[in-house]
Amino acid sequence: MREEELIVKIANVLREMGRNVGIDETLDAINAIRVIKDRDPFTLKAILKATLLKNFQLINNEEKRSQSQKVFGNVVTQQYLSESKTLFIYSPSEAKAKLENFKVDINDITKWRNIANNIREITLSYQGHRFKVKEIGTLDIKRTLRREAKYEGDYPIIIKSKRKILKSNIILLCDVSGSMIDFFKESLLLSFFLKRMEKKTEIFYFSTDVKRVTNFFQVTSLNLINLRSISSTISYGSGTRIGEALQELKRRYGYYLNRRSSVVIFSDAWDLGNLELLKRELKDIKKRCFLSMWINPLMDSPSYSPATETVKIVNENVDLMISPSSLIDHNFSI
Repeated sequence: MREEELIVKIANVLREMGRNVGIDETLDAINAIRVIKDRDPFTLKAILKATLLKNFQLINNEEKRSQSQKVFGNVVTQQYLSESKTLFIYSPSEAKAKLENFKVDINDITKWRNIANNIREITLSYQGHRFKVKEIGTLDIKRTLRREAKYEGDYPIIIKSKRKILKSNIILLCDVSGSMIDFFKESLLLSFFLKRMEKKTEIFYFSTDVKRVTNFFQVTSLNLINLRSISSTISYGSGTRIGEALQELKRRYGYYLNRRSSVVIFSDAWDLGNLELLKRELKDIKKRCFLSMWINPLMDSPSYSPATETVKIVNENVDLMISPSSLIDHNFSI
């Protein structure tokens, strides 16, 4: 029993490191230890490597997917080890039954490209290198001299100009918890187009924790997004603790939160965590950053009702809470 408990501890450590180690792998390792009588270190290492560190492919079989989804985020209570003692193992089915199959059509691409473009326009926060003519600007000597040279001094007009506000630092936070499974395709499209339009965009996916996934979207085509790598990195389909995720973001990546940055959160605002912590973190983000925006895909549903406590907290502590369709129609005000 001591060896079996040790294997479970090793599996939990590997799972925390992001490896796809679940119940099947754990049972394989336990059974292998029982069968193999030679217990020297090299043999044990080979057993663990062959059983715990497998590279699982995505599950495409509908029956396997439906079975695995039944234990999303639950504790498996069956007696796996013996009749006398129960060992409880957290099911990492979100790491093995990763992504539902989905198709992206031209309408999806057009819609989310426009949404990303409008988000960029809203979040423009600081000056670039280019100038535009403005009556309230400062004297533009170069333009003034060029005009006088062109018209040989017949039109002595003083030209004023001002730097264009062309740049934006966007921090995109996408909810990948169980309640947002139906919108994972939209999260991918929004991430891809924002990163493509604004190079300084930083992308994070969160559920009960937060993971930086920016590198996965530094590609030139949707077809080049490595879904397998993304699915093995994030806690897809698990619970939601938004406040804790925002606190972790501030602790690990707080240097991104400044007056030149805008935070865009894509979530349905269903939270199972500490609501007081969520309120405090949203207030802090609003204070630190140029703009805080919350995009709620459920707001496009006719049956949507903003009655949850989380939605009330979000409404009070972000600059803009909006639906995707309103971003397309420009039906909002800040």
